[in-house]
Amino acid sequence: MKRIIFILILLFALPLYSITGSEALSKFRARMRSIGSMRGMISMSTEGGMMNGTFSYKSPGKIHVQFDNGKTIVSNGRKLWVYNPESGICGVQDLGGGGSGGIASLIDGYTAMAREGGSGAVIKLTGSGYYDDITIITDGSYMLRSATFNNSSGGGFSVNLSGVQLNLGLPGGMFDYSVPANAQLVNNPLNIQ
Repeated sequence: MKRIIFILILLFALPLYSITGSEALSKFRARMRSIGSMRGMISMSTEGGMMNGTFSYKSPGKIHVQFDNGKTIVSNGRKLWVYNPESGICGVQDLGGGGSGGIASLIDGYTAMAREGGSGAVIKLTGSGYYDDITIITDGSYMLRSATFNNSSGGGFSVNLSGVQLNLGLPGGMFDYSVPANAQLVNNPLNIQ
């Protein structure tokens, strides 16, 4: 009887752990790379609170995020603009032609563990990058639903996507940002030491 119970437990638990972290990460990357464009709603939680808005993405490496509070993040793949209307500061980062990076650049060099279920996968990443602990939640097709990034100093952020529409005809011009005339420009803030 004990053996039958053990076998039943094993049969039910096996599908939850039937994928390695590297396999899940490969599936996630392949799914994200397969998307030509997408648009949807975004919620971002930081130490400063919650922001909601819309996002648009076009391959390769173009992104436009407009939050309800006016904060804007735009990349055309060569430059990244981050504008905060409250401070009047617009950071402009040269990307060296390497694309916006996006989530793929944030997860390079991490060790992955994964759990797969009927509605998707949970991928946990650990490593020695800027973020010590990253959790990615996907749907059944490995499309990103949410991600949480934490570092040892207690900082971090989480992002949730909803209402995502795929492979739309997005105009390329929406990924070239026109900096407001009264904004103070800070060039390459990520390079400042």
